[in-house]
Amino acid sequence: MKTDKKKWLKLLREIPVSVNNFYGDPLIQWQDTCQKLEKLISDKHRGPVSIITKGRIFDEQAKQLKKYSDAGLNLVVLLSISELPQYESVGMEHRYTNIAVLNKYGVKVIVYLRPMVPPYNTSLKVINKIFRKLNKNGAKYVVASGFRGDKSIVDDMSPEKTNEWVLRVKLMSKDVYSYLKLNASKYNMHLFTRTSCGVDAILGNKSTYNPYYYSPNLVHCQDLNCPLKDVCKPVVKPKEGSLDFLKYLGYEIELEKGDCSLRCKTEPEKRLNCRSCCTTCFMLKVPRLIIKNKNVNLGDLTFARFITGMLVTKDGVVDNGDKNIALVKLPKFSDIDNIHCLNSWWPYAHVGDKCFDCKYCIERYYKSSRRDFGFSPAELIGKINL
Repeated sequence: MKTDKKKWLKLLREIPVSVNNFYGDPLIQWQDTCQKLEKLISDKHRGPVSIITKGRIFDEQAKQLKKYSDAGLNLVVLLSISELPQYESVGMEHRYTNIAVLNKYGVKVIVYLRPMVPPYNTSLKVINKIFRKLNKNGAKYVVASGFRGDKSIVDDMSPEKTNEWVLRVKLMSKDVYSYLKLNASKYNMHLFTRTSCGVDAILGNKSTYNPYYYSPNLVHCQDLNCPLKDVCKPVVKPKEGSLDFLKYLGYEIELEKGDCSLRCKTEPEKRLNCRSCCTTCFMLKVPRLIIKNKNVNLGDLTFARFITGMLVTKDGVVDNGDKNIALVKLPKFSDIDNIHCLNSWWPYAHVGDKCFDCKYCIERYYKSSRRDFGFSPAELIGKINL
């Protein structure tokens, strides 16, 4: 098979990457975070790069992040805010002031308002309080979502057995969504229910890198007046060179033309009735890439989506909660066992000796002996001897 190192390297450089967020916080291990961001710069990475934190950002750190952005990194800081003191030992007030610090130095910042966990932080009173503080500190972009965990985490957090909605997807009830929408409108903030939508909007891109344009009811594109709603369109053709690259890696693939006018009709409150997942939907017969290999993980589908830029599916493959669901298993390169692709990110992370020990952290249940996850995506070219 003909190889095209230059094109394939370009595809890898466009993958969305999160740094030091695979069980941990990038602020706790700041030097390692900086080293990874500098590696991405040296590799000429062009895709979105995020650090997601509950930690305190000082002026010097904000200045450093600005330098990375000025060096060409498409960096976004996502600040996790929840008002869940009963489940988070780390303080809350500095997370709000982080917004003002990052704005001061021109660093792109999105508030990650999650997890929204009834009844602890979902009342109108609490949500009003959160948005008042966000507004005071200059927040403009907010991504809000429910909680994702397995049954053991749910039982620990809520013994009332009322949380079926958390078992497979981050689902918010109508009233919680209405409170969020009301406050975002009041304070003139852009509210999103999906990470990739908020990230692409703040970076000035024309479309979300995840195929949520097929699920406008679930994502609330029109209702939230998403800044991408008039330009975000279905991707009907894979990126140049991407199919050859996937074949070289050992994936058996089939490109299905489909009908790009189709849209998911599932309503948010009935999301759990759907047999598929939005970003790997095998129900809609839209333009998509189908992976035919037998042993395919959700991580493989996500990796192929990042590479091709379009919907990638395999019948029956969903997020079943398995701790290895994000693992990417390149068929021809099984010795490369350190690639993971979550729904929105390629994790590039080191698990440090410390964390904030939030009670809902999945690491408490899905413990791993691995300390390092992923690498700069461009490095994959060397690992497959190209």
